[in-house]
Amino acid sequence: MEKSPKPLVMNADGMLVEDTRSPKEITWEKYTTLPFIFLSFIFLLGYSVLILNDEVFTQGIDKYILVMLGIIWVTFIIDYFVRLTLSNDKRVFFKRNVIDLISMAIPFTRPFLLLMYLSRLRWFRGKQGSSVRARLVAYAASFALMYIYVLSLAVYGAERRAPGASITSYGDAVWWAIETITTVGYGDMVPVTIFGRIYASLLMLGGMIIVGATTATVISYLTEKVQSVHKRSLDHQAHQNYHSGHSSEHKDDSQPQS
Repeated sequence: MEKSPKPLVMNADGMLVEDTRSPKEITWEKYTTLPFIFLSFIFLLGYSVLILNDEVFTQGIDKYILVMLGIIWVTFIIDYFVRLTLSNDKRVFFKRNVIDLISMAIPFTRPFLLLMYLSRLRWFRGKQGSSVRARLVAYAASFALMYIYVLSLAVYGAERRAPGASITSYGDAVWWAIETITTVGYGDMVPVTIFGRIYASLLMLGGMIIVGATTATVISYLTEKVQSVHKRSLDHQAHQNYHSGHSSEHKDDSQPQS
């Protein structure tokens, strides 16, 4: 008996590839993906309230938010190991779920999974340069916004009560994050705590990646435009040469033979 072909799934490049997930893993993800994405946003919202609220974490509503974040965090970890257990190929699972693995340590990275759904749009499919650039720009822009938002929260939480700190409000933190990730670095505000400097280092590295990706995208776009104009020029020249040759043949034919 011939084996039935395995189902296909669209990857991040907009291409149909063989779905290596087990039937149980597919069923689990079918019913849990959207709820866990919702929990990711709840986690991000709770984390935002926790940082922006000036109360001590163990007082007021903050202590309840901490409990809620802890429960969601544990839920993420359970989900990851359940899917790992249900998977057929553990090595492929690790490669396919890098963001999920990171979210076990940094749960607010889980909303980045939403970026994968962009590959379902026709504009983001295919191997043409425009499709690749569209995916790259969308991913880079979404990543940059989330990166700035989350790390500015983290820096604000680390710096706001530190002696001699220059980042004392969330507005200051956002301004500092934007000037840092764009590699401008005015130097008007700098983190003074150890954790603040660690977050600053992460932001600098992320800024280098984003600026590099943006530069490569612009160069790719300009190169493709130049090649397109050059190709049209060659086609136009070939078209003119073709008609010029035919005109010469007609003139030769029309001259009387001696």
